[in-house]
Amino acid sequence: MPHLPRFLVAATVAALLATPVASAQAAIAPTLSGPSNGKKISKGKAFTFKAKLDSSSEASGVFIIVSKSKKKGADGLIDDSQYMRSMKQSGSTFSHKAESYPALSSHWLNRKGKWYWQAYAIDCSDGTEDCNIESTIRSFTIR
Repeated sequence: MPHLPRFLVAATVAALLATPVASAQAAIAPTLSGPSNGKKISKGKAFTFKAKLDSSSEASGVFIIVSKSKKKGADGLIDDSQYMRSMKQSGSTFSHKAESYPALSSHWLNRKGKWYWQAYAIDCSDGTEDCNIESTIRSFTIR
């Protein structure tokens, strides 16, 4: 029984030490700014994805993922990506204009329905094994 309090102290300390890392990652996650959640987009019409990143972030880049599913994998990124691209930086804003391929019917931008998107930054500065800092997930509908 005398070992139980030491175990509780050790578990509490471990939990407190882990908490700042998760909070630090959440603080530097990209903030999505466009398209807005639920936005209706015309089939085949190119549009621009936009995200912001805190100026204190040490991320080496920001990327977008587009999927028909909002289900996340073990790494925190949405699964079954149909489209993944790097975003260009201008100050604290990152953007990427989706390419339009009117003759390619299988291209995601030419397929009607609800789509999900997520941005993520790559930052290994806090020493964690998972360097992906994920944003929230938004949806848009191609009609």
